[in-house]
Amino acid sequence: MTDVRGPEAGPLTAVFREREPRRAPGRKSRVVDLGAHACAPADPAEAEQVRLHQAFLGRVVDYLCADAGIRQFVDWGCPVPGTAECVRRADPDAAVVHVAPRGTAGVLTAASDNATVLSGDGSASGTDTLLRRLHTSGLVDFDEPVAVLMTRPATEQAPPTGLDTLHSMMRGGGYVALTSRASRAVAEQAFHPFLPVEPGVADLTWWPYPDEDVSAPGCGTLAGLGRVPGRGRGVSRWR
Repeated sequence: MTDVRGPEAGPLTAVFREREPRRAPGRKSRVVDLGAHACAPADPAEAEQVRLHQAFLGRVVDYLCADAGIRQFVDWGCPVPGTAECVRRADPDAAVVHVAPRGTAGVLTAASDNATVLSGDGSASGTDTLLRRLHTSGLVDFDEPVAVLMTRPATEQAPPTGLDTLHSMMRGGGYVALTSRASRAVAEQAFHPFLPVEPGVADLTWWPYPDEDVSAPGCGTLAGLGRVPGRGRGVSRWR
C-alpha cells in the first residue's frame, strides 16, 4: 500500500464521524451549475444504490475537508443529489462547482442558499473542453488544492476521460474520486496518472475499508480516491 496523505494530515477520524461502514463487515458556498443532476429514483433498489453512493461521497468529503484541507470541490456529474449540501455540512466555507458533462441527464434547477447558478451552453463539449472552461472561467483556482468528484460509475466500455488533462491542471495539488462497474484491474488502471489513496479501490459500500476486511456482500460498484503525486500534503496513511 502507498502512503499518500501527508504528515500534516492527522488520523483519519472525519470519515467515521457519523456512521461507520459495516466491518467484517458562515460565508455562503459558491455553487455554480454547468448542467443538471438526476433526481432520486423511486424504485427501492435504486434508492438503496443512491443511499450507498451518498454515504460514500460523505466519507470522501469528510476526509478531504478535515484531513486533507480541501476547500474547493467540483461535482462532475455525480449521479446522486445532495453533493453541495454534503460539502457544506463538512465545511460551510468550501466552494462547490457543479458540472454536467455530455450524457448526464436531468433538468437544470436553481441552487439553494442564494448560490450562483451557471447553466451549460448546450454544446457537445468533451471532457477536456469542459475542464479548460472550468479553468478559464475562474470558478476553480487550480493553483490551490481541489477535489473533483467524478463518481458517475465508469464501465469497461466507457472509462473515465480527461484525467491526464485534469492532472496537468492541478498545479496546487488535488484529488479525484472515481467509481466503476468494470473489473478491478480496469478500475485501478483508470486512476492513472493519479496515485490511488490507500486502500485503493474497494466496494463503494464500505470504502475506505479494503474488501478483504469485510465479509458482507457489497453493491458491486468499486470506488476509490486518487491524488496528484508529489504535490499537496505529501505522504501518510489511512487509519
